[in-house]
Amino acid sequence: MRAGLVLLVLLAAAVGFAATLVAGAWGGAAAAALAVLGIGLWVERRMSAPARRLARDLRGIAESRSSELRLRTVGAHSLGDLPDAVETLVTALGITRREWRKAAEAEAARVETQKIWLEAIMQAFAEGVFVCNRQHRILLYNRAAVALTGQPEKVGLGRSLGDLVSLEPFRHNLARLENSRRDAEWPEVSAPFVCMMPATGAMLHARMALLCDRSGEVSGYLVTLVDISEDLRLLANAEGVRRVLTRDLRATVGNLRAAAETMTAIPDMPQEDRARFEQVVIEESTALTETLDRLGQEIRGHMLGRWPMADIYVSDLVRSLETALEGAAVRVTLVGLPLWLHGDSLSLIGVLEALVRRIAEDQEVDLVEIEPMLGDRRVYLDLVWEGAPIPAAELERWLDAPAAECTGAERLRDVLERHGSEPWSMRGGREGMAVLRLPLLAPRRPQFEPEAERLPARPEFYDFGLMRAHEGDAALAAKPMRDIDFVVFDCEMTGLQPTQGDEIIQIGAVRVVGGRILTGEAFDRLVNPGRPIPPASIRFHGLTDADVAGKPTIREVLPAFRAYVDDAVMVGHNAAFDMKFLTQRQAQAGVVFDNPVLDTMLISRMLDPEEDDHSLDALCERYGIPILGRHTAYGDAIATAELLLRLCERLETRGLATFGDVTRASRMAAQLRHREAVVAAG
Repeated sequence: MRAGLVLLVLLAAAVGFAATLVAGAWGGAAAAALAVLGIGLWVERRMSAPARRLARDLRGIAESRSSELRLRTVGAHSLGDLPDAVETLVTALGITRREWRKAAEAEAARVETQKIWLEAIMQAFAEGVFVCNRQHRILLYNRAAVALTGQPEKVGLGRSLGDLVSLEPFRHNLARLENSRRDAEWPEVSAPFVCMMPATGAMLHARMALLCDRSGEVSGYLVTLVDISEDLRLLANAEGVRRVLTRDLRATVGNLRAAAETMTAIPDMPQEDRARFEQVVIEESTALTETLDRLGQEIRGHMLGRWPMADIYVSDLVRSLETALEGAAVRVTLVGLPLWLHGDSLSLIGVLEALVRRIAEDQEVDLVEIEPMLGDRRVYLDLVWEGAPIPAAELERWLDAPAAECTGAERLRDVLERHGSEPWSMRGGREGMAVLRLPLLAPRRPQFEPEAERLPARPEFYDFGLMRAHEGDAALAAKPMRDIDFVVFDCEMTGLQPTQGDEIIQIGAVRVVGGRILTGEAFDRLVNPGRPIPPASIRFHGLTDADVAGKPTIREVLPAFRAYVDDAVMVGHNAAFDMKFLTQRQAQAGVVFDNPVLDTMLISRMLDPEEDDHSLDALCERYGIPILGRHTAYGDAIATAELLLRLCERLETRGLATFGDVTRASRMAAQLRHREAVVAAG
């Protein structure tokens, strides 16, 4: 097109020159010059500019895999049917791409179903689960694993497990299982070991199993983690009980025995000496009683709630009890509102059956009401009948009797002690009624537990494509863009001048791993700037002083964000602006943001230098990317992440596949643009 323009200009010049010779006057030369200029302007406006715009759009469509890109209106032109023909071609390409995408989505739907099943299974595990490759990079995890670490900002696909635990026991057991697999006739299937979570100080019981690829080569491992800190504490207490029984009590019993033997051996001992020995017996007996009481409480505390238990709905418990009492001379009925309690339903039914039968026999009643009531950190289960309360001595005999057959050879007392229950009998609130009250454990329903940090409903918990993505020690510059872990971020501020007191009030970020935007591993924090937010800024992002009141300061948020970023490449739109705010405040937070940084605005300028508008709004409109939550840090980060993936498609098509290729090209484009600006200004 440019060659055609040159030809037309030369032709117009020749015509003008001929006109000059013919006219033989300066007026003819001026007319010819104006004719040349007019022809040039007409060609530029009607042919060259529309053709360049058409070419830019076609190049963008060809380099992108999107099926939603459209040609922009060419405007007034003299290209004939060319724009319509190109539009027809683009429409056909879009249809083809949509059909291809539909077929791909049908296959993806099948995989998605399996993914949903896997997620449901993983989230049902009470144990923390990690799947890692041989380089200990995380390929899969579940919610229990996130809760176990106490550092959710450090958990993510592709992140190192070494950021959460000491890797030494993992390396040792991985090597042990591999050696066993190679050398042993009967290789070990899994290896148990103990490790520690440095952030929380929790001791974990781990079990590792190898994962192999189709060729049989070990490609990674699965490890389950259970917090055994409480168990270890109980073991330590049990060891203390053992020491008391085997060492401390030995001295007390020895003193008692020596005093008793001495008084027996010397019956005519002087009264003064005998009184001293009797005092020794009293003191040592008292110490022995106190020690035994303390041990009893300690041992009872060990058992409380340690038996496998679950939350039980009292109405379900009563229905099961009714079934157990079928054919008996007594029946039970539920009174009042049913509540939840925590316990072992099978053994509790056995205890209740035994007690109801005893009450019916002792009190000669044929109906026992069961009424649940909320107590102080307990749920009371009242057995109510018409008659007299059970005397304490009689109740003690009942509790020493065996429970129902379903509980084995245990006594009623043993089952109740396991539930932390010491029953008592008393008069009821109604005339002539008596009550046997059983205090039981309160439920552990989610509504009664402290609210944990909410995770997204459908986070991306796994990516097995990372199994080999981190092998080798190649330099970052040589890495393909599709294999790089990115953290795409955005900040909202009180204003535009970090050196004049403006502060960050929101940081939003999302991780991009293996070409996938992991919305389940997002970072979205409000920050208290310690100063009022100007009205002009509020009109821009909508955040007010009330929104950030009580939120952590930048000194608290930046370390969490730095941990979230880890060693990923940081990506922003006009990233230098946001990085200026981060680096301005990093010293007071005790962190350093020294990660490589990519700027989607610079990449866009490098790909389409002829375009004037490279704002996030313009680019999202150009690429058909919806912005949900514009001018919120997280909303803009998600949009920028989508833009990054579209730009990467075009970069790869142009042969700019590695990180080094992209940074060199975008840096060169930025330098050229800077020089052009300097020349224009000079």
